[in-house]
Amino acid sequence: MANLRGGTFEKQVKDGFFRTLAFGESRYGKDDNLTHSYALADKRKMFLQDFKDFLVENGINQGKLNQYMTQDTIIDFLKHRTDDLSAKSALDYTTGFNSLLKGLEQANITIPIDLKEDFLKDFRDTFREELKELKFETGRYIDNLDEKLNAIYNQRFESGVIAELQAQTGLRVNEAREVIENFQKYYNPQNNTLENVIGKGNHKYQPKEINSLLAQKIEKISHLPHLNTYYKDLKDNGINKSHDFRITYTKNLFETKLSQGIEYKQALKEVSEEINHHRPQMTEYYLARA
Repeated sequence: MANLRGGTFEKQVKDGFFRTLAFGESRYGKDDNLTHSYALADKRKMFLQDFKDFLVENGINQGKLNQYMTQDTIIDFLKHRTDDLSAKSALDYTTGFNSLLKGLEQANITIPIDLKEDFLKDFRDTFREELKELKFETGRYIDNLDEKLNAIYNQRFESGVIAELQAQTGLRVNEAREVIENFQKYYNPQNNTLENVIGKGNHKYQPKEINSLLAQKIEKISHLPHLNTYYKDLKDNGINKSHDFRITYTKNLFETKLSQGIEYKQALKEVSEEINHHRPQMTEYYLARA
């Protein structure tokens, strides 16, 4: 294995670009990550330039580009590069850059990562989850929330507790069920807060306050209904999906912050952090669909 050739990053970018080219070579019977098309060549040249620019912006302007392709540096780079991209574009960029790394390794360039392990899986899964959450229609805001919660309680007490917990905290349904099933693990009775709740992407929620009456209701539950039963109870009472509670919570919280005089971008940032979104752009999608 070798380093990229050239005394400057610019020359190494060119070397990496040309080393992976495989124009005119048949891919039949092969499983490689080399560059077989002009369209892919343009993308990979952009990837290399982006990575070089990231290093220079962070005060690194000498050495070998491939030696800086460590797991921590690449993840920091991808977080920076995908910050303003949509979930779909960010997923495509991350997948493409990972393929470039494999192509460089197959071209005999040393990459200080075990690329046989999917070291970007958790990073890409964040965007995959965002895409899943984006697949919902508009008009998801729940009007007359208290009235509908009471109706769910009248149909099934346990479903009412799950629904009220989602409504008060903005938790996803599986996160709410986890809290109820292991309530003493998360509940701090001294200040009526839920603490150390872990959401998607292994991100920890900020402490969330619930009222003491809801805490008493949760403590009464010994068995939760099946998810399908819960979903049916919601639909029977005019709520299409459990995620509607999360969208409603997000809109209410955002509008409260705006009414307090908090500037739009700052309010969006604070709400995004509170509902455990990886990026504020995801929160904007929620608000557009409320």
